[in-house]
Amino acid sequence: MSKAAHKTAGLPQQQITYGSMLWLLAAQLLVMLPFMFHLPLWLIPILLFTAGWRIRAMHGHTKQPGLPTKLMLIIGGLTGLALSGMPFPSLDLMVTLLLLGYAFKSLEVLQQRDAVIVIFLGYFLIAVYFLYSQSLLAGLYGITALIVQTAALIGIRHPQPLMNTARTIRHNLRLSGLLLLQCLPLMLLIFVFAPRLPPLFNLPLTPEQAKTGVSDHMTPGDIARLSQSDALAFRVTFKGERPPQNKLYWRGLTLNHFDGKSWTQFADDYELRQLKSYLQSVYRWQPDNMQTQGEAIEYEAIYEKTGQPWLFTLTPVTEVYGDVVRGADYRLMATRELQSPTLIRAVSYPDSKRDLQLSQYTRQLALQLPPQDNPQTRQLAKRLYAEAGSQRAYIEQVLQRYRQQNFYYTLRPPLLGDNDTIDGFLFESQRGFCAHYAGSFVFMMRAAGIPARVVAGYQGGEWNAAGGYLSVHQFDAHAWTEVWLENEGWVRIDPTTMVAPERTERGLEAAMQQEGSFLENQLFSTRKVAWLNQLRQKMDSVQHGWRRWVLGYDNQTQSQLLQKLFGEITVQKMAVVFGSLFAAIALLWLLLAGVGRHKNRLPAELRLYEKFSILLAKQGQQRRPDQTPGQFAEQAAQALPHLAEQIHTFNTSYEQLCYVPDSSMERKQHLKALKSVLAQM
Repeated sequence: MSKAAHKTAGLPQQQITYGSMLWLLAAQLLVMLPFMFHLPLWLIPILLFTAGWRIRAMHGHTKQPGLPTKLMLIIGGLTGLALSGMPFPSLDLMVTLLLLGYAFKSLEVLQQRDAVIVIFLGYFLIAVYFLYSQSLLAGLYGITALIVQTAALIGIRHPQPLMNTARTIRHNLRLSGLLLLQCLPLMLLIFVFAPRLPPLFNLPLTPEQAKTGVSDHMTPGDIARLSQSDALAFRVTFKGERPPQNKLYWRGLTLNHFDGKSWTQFADDYELRQLKSYLQSVYRWQPDNMQTQGEAIEYEAIYEKTGQPWLFTLTPVTEVYGDVVRGADYRLMATRELQSPTLIRAVSYPDSKRDLQLSQYTRQLALQLPPQDNPQTRQLAKRLYAEAGSQRAYIEQVLQRYRQQNFYYTLRPPLLGDNDTIDGFLFESQRGFCAHYAGSFVFMMRAAGIPARVVAGYQGGEWNAAGGYLSVHQFDAHAWTEVWLENEGWVRIDPTTMVAPERTERGLEAAMQQEGSFLENQLFSTRKVAWLNQLRQKMDSVQHGWRRWVLGYDNQTQSQLLQKLFGEITVQKMAVVFGSLFAAIALLWLLLAGVGRHKNRLPAELRLYEKFSILLAKQGQQRRPDQTPGQFAEQAAQALPHLAEQIHTFNTSYEQLCYVPDSSMERKQHLKALKSVLAQM
């Protein structure tokens, strides 16, 4: 770069000092550390290697890497990137590539300008991390990282001797914190009033991150594996009284098609394309097809990032506020995949009668069975239905069969093979999870000609008394059924309650207490220790507040707040408000800057020396402008022999403070000595 370009950049071309390099390394480590929970761990050794090489080069122990060495490092980094198996394009790939460049830049840090570029890249990476997590801890990390980054920038632009390291660190961190604190009013103004814009683009996640939670298919064992995770699915705040635990069925997906082993929404992609407009159209309420009854439940839910559009609500939802669509099968879906926490507000009437008139096509979906499989179950269904004489009696007989025979509820179900899985469960193993009971029940209903379907979602939740909300975790995943009956519509039936009623009454942990399989794959769980569980709930309550009031501050909340504060919103009114607020912030900054100038007082040792000079002047010893402190002390000691010892002691400590840099502890001792001598005099 030419000299003119350097001047344009506005940065003096000074060699970076050893202390500044340490500041830079600390800032880089802090920025890269949280990415290690999401990205390859070999990025940290690369950073340490490049920074170590640069520090050794500054000490003269090695040469600055040449072009061949840099090319080898780049090839090695790209090779590691290729072996990591991250798809292109993806968020992980792009961020890992950015972090590689961030680490390799340490090799080229020779001047302050190079270090400042690395610091600016660090600011960008702090913002990038919020693509992975928007939790309260991530917010605290962002503030801490910003303070350290800014302190490192101060340390690079204004290097200090290493002998004053402790004092320099405190000074830089304090100044950095004050600078960021001055930005707080503007940050709050932007947060409250800036429009909530959607993302300009999205990068696909890796396959491991793309889909979490309940999926769009169900195979025996899938939900059992999901139930070994205590990850949060969503939180719910009720506007009125909380419904009973056994009424909390959070509907997500309707599974219609059975291929002999797995339950899915549809038979194949072709049929899915045919039905897309039918299933994702906004539901039109038809008085002759739905009868709203019972008490309304009003609530708001904040869903975690899943990479899927499914939203889980109490069925049916009659009112909903949020960026969602309602399917004709009573599901609720976001308009895009959930790549960040999402808030909706809804009103449900769980006691309503749904689909009093069943369309021919929906009836076909609810009666589908694979041809010529599970012959024992088909034969049993025909026999029991013939004995029952009515649909209601038949349903009761099937449910009583689960209760009276040796069926067992377990998170460790045996494998059923690939063929005749329903027969294998009902007549052989009789051990299973909710998916086994729901799937076999629907098969029995359809085999008798009764429309039925599997519903996948969550059941229950953990009540947080400290925060007054319900937390639904992945281990609350559940499958139940719906049966269509004349004049009643779709009726929810949960066959799992015939075997393990405590599952819906008190949750999965209570149901698995005897087996001991609840979260058995987790080496350490705070739920198993009482005081740790209470601490976890309190921390979760704080996190919920962050989710609700910060991340949940959407366009609707913003509009309601502005209307509450300013009434009817007009362009002229908003221009006056914004102008006034910006003017107030500018005035505040000017006042702070003015106060800061008045606070630029002399160092403590100079103020004490002024008092020393005034005391001696009262004794007739006036210091001349051309006298050094040592000369003045000799003159005063000869003229005032009764104070000679104090004068020499004071002068020695003063010269140590002014001309011999010491540690902060020694500085405090010298200042204490000066004050002590003044007190004696």
